[in-house]
This record gives sequence, structure tokens and C-alpha cells, in this order.
Amino acid sequence: MRTKTATTIGTDETLRLVAAKLSDDIDDLVETMLVRMRDEAPGFDTATRPELAEGLRASCYGNIRVALQALGGDRQPPRNSPAEAMNVARTTARADIALEPLLHTYRIGHAVVLERFFALVEELDLSSAQRRSATLIGSKYLFAYVDRVVGEVSEEFTAERQRVLRSSIQRRVQLVRDVLGGASIDSAELGYRLEQEHLAVVVTGPAADASLRDLARRLERSLLTIAMTDDTVWAWLGSLRRCERGALHDSVWTQVAGRTRYAVGEPAWGISGFRDSHEQALAAHRVAAQLPQPVTRYDDVALEAALLCDTRAARRFVEHELGPLVANDARTCVLRETLGSYLRSGLNAAATAAVLNVSDRTIAYRIHGIEDLLARSVLARSSELAAAVRLHRVLNL
Repeated sequence: MRTKTATTIGTDETLRLVAAKLSDDIDDLVETMLVRMRDEAPGFDTATRPELAEGLRASCYGNIRVALQALGGDRQPPRNSPAEAMNVARTTARADIALEPLLHTYRIGHAVVLERFFALVEELDLSSAQRRSATLIGSKYLFAYVDRVVGEVSEEFTAERQRVLRSSIQRRVQLVRDVLGGASIDSAELGYRLEQEHLAVVVTGPAADASLRDLARRLERSLLTIAMTDDTVWAWLGSLRRCERGALHDSVWTQVAGRTRYAVGEPAWGISGFRDSHEQALAAHRVAAQLPQPVTRYDDVALEAALLCDTRAARRFVEHELGPLVANDARTCVLRETLGSYLRSGLNAAATAAVLNVSDRTIAYRIHGIEDLLARSVLARSSELAAAVRLHRVLNL
């Protein structure tokens, strides 16, 4: 069947084509937005507030998906704004950031989508009249969408700010931020002793609070919690007894409930330990977002956490090192699993064969095939390849 050429389509179908292309490019759109927001909206500080960075990314995805669905359909702004947008509005209010920097991020995001929209319309084989019609109708809708969402975001922000100002929780949040920022405070005011050992965790999920209380009882530790978003809690579990490294083994986490997910720092002592363990938990949390397991410990993902500080650079590194091994077909997955196991086994084919339950000859054959694909020796690049394989599992390439 002959495909309909662009010059024969109407405005509705043109906009459906453009919306579909924008949807295909959503990851690149979001990354472009985040980079420009970081550079052009410094007042919206995500560098020192990871909960904002995570919420902003989710909001970008949510707004783009909802906006494009209507752009390719009836072009009516949604009755309700995306939940992710409302969540970041509340988080911004709790972070004591003014409304204007948040609204600035929407102007930047709108500009990114609009620029890409105009470019895609220009690329289509359209008459001047068709291009003018698609540009006018599409841009009018995108402006209407942003106007609707910005209005609801502003209302949600204002309502949350008023709730926060009335709540004693804000005082505790500020005290914690003061400690994390380097200040010394009276532990009595915080209601949690700072001169003890701290195990920091970042917990997400609908049962976060209940799960933390249960964990504190089982570990016989005091508990300090701060709700950062609707489903994300920062927590510290304190004890006057020092815990040996690695003592909190897997059995501690076996009772984590349902959809609750833990990112865990290492136990550390005193006010500096309060900060250090928390920084580790945040780093583990960034990695945990890409992993399926309910518990992610910093000690297990310290390498990934360090290398993922710049996601784009990490992607380039993985693609450079693994080349064709980044693919996700069945055969390539087997080769990548073999390579990872081989590197973890100290390049010992017999040990790798035992782990994968295959013969030594099979391992040798696979490693030879991997070296042919990479056009380089596994031994010569063992450190780089080991890091690349670990990063691949959290980058969703």
C-alpha cells in the first residue's frame, strides 16, 4: 500500500505526525530542558536539593506526555494538570523557593518544545498554507496548555506554602537543612540526638512512614523522618552503639513492605556522620531509580553513583566502551552478562563458567566473540569495561 505523502495530508494529520515525532524524542527534549533550566533558571536550585531535581525531571516528562497526547488529538488543554506537575509545585513550596523560579522553568520548557515543534513542521513536505495552518494551530494550543498548567501550578504552590507555614513540620525541615548545611544546633530542638551513630536512608513508596517505624523498632534505633514529597521520605536511624561495617546484612531488609524502596547510606558517627550518611543515601537513591530491587545500598553502587553525576557523559562512556554490546537483543544480553561475570571473576574462565553454569569452552568462545565485536582485548580494557557494564544496567540504554 502506498504511503500518503506529506503534501496530501490535512492539518490534523500533520499535527499527529509532529506530536508522534516529539514523543519519540521525549528523552532528548527532557535532557535539553533540564540543561537549560539549570543554566537559565539558577533561582530554581536543584543542585543542593535532590528532591527538586527528581521532581522536575518527572514533571518535564509528565507535561510533555499530556501535552503531546492532546496536540495529536483534540488540542484541548487537560481538565487536570499532570500529577507530577502538582507534586513539584508542592515540593518547591516545601523547599522554601519562591514561585517565580518555578514558573521560569515552565517558560524554558515551553520554549524548548516550541522550537522543536517549529523545526519539525519545517521539515515536512508541506505547502505554505499547510505549514502556516499547522504552525498557527499547534503553537496556539501549546501556549494554551502552558497557561492552563501554570495557573494550576501557581494555585497548588500557594496552597502548599500556606499549609507549610502553618505546620511545625517546616521547622523541623529547616533544622535538618541547617545541619546538612554545616550549622550546629541543639539536638533537643530537633528531637533527635546528633552525637550518636546515624544510618541515613531515602525511602519512597506509599508505606514509607510505616515501614520506617517498623525498621526502627527491629533495629532498636531512634528515628528522625522528613517528608520531602508526597511519597519520598528522608530518614535517619540513630544508635549509641556503633555498628561494624557490613553488620546490617541482607536479612535486615527482608521485611521491607510492598512497593516501599530503600536507598541506604553507610553508618557514621556524630554530626558529620549525619551529613555523610545522608549524602550517600541520596547518591544511592539516584542509582536506585533505575534498578528493580527494593533496597539499594551505597556501598554496592558507589561507582555508579560517582559516574552518574553527569548522565550524558556516562552514556557516552558506556557507548564508547561497549559499542555493539549496548544492544538489548537476547544474544547481546548473554554476551554482556558473560563479560560482566568474567570481569568480576578476575578474568577467570573456569570461575565464570561455574557462575553461569556453562563449560569453560563456551566462556572462551563468548569472550573471543566479544573481543571481535569490540576490536580490542578485554584484558587491556578490563577496568573500563567493568565500569561500563555496571553503568549499562542503570542507564536503560
